[in-house]
Amino acid sequence: MTSNISTNHLDYADAAEAAERGSAWAQASALWQMAIDLCDDPTHNATYQAGIDRCDAAAAVDRELASIAKRILQIPTLETRKSDQLDFHEVAVWSLKEALRLAFRLHRDAP
Repeated sequence: MTSNISTNHLDYADAAEAAERGSAWAQASALWQMAIDLCDDPTHNATYQAGIDRCDAAAAVDRELASIAKRILQIPTLETRKSDQLDFHEVAVWSLKEALRLAFRLHRDAP
């Protein structure tokens, strides 16, 4: 059975926006790229490229925050694992302060 449903760049753009709302940066970036691949309009493509850039920047921030959490707070991942034992951590206030300072510097020094 063959489907008559055709996906166009606007469908991928809608899906990319939904993925961004869910902080699924890699998925959103890939969907923005699929929208670009199907679109010939430079205005749309500029918007879609901005989506890719936004997702890539957000993913980079998430990686830096995860690195800070791991190095300073001894938290192995910032991914939700749906377990109180894995998702809640006891942290010294001085470690939290250091982690927050690093995150602030990251934000301040970002281009």
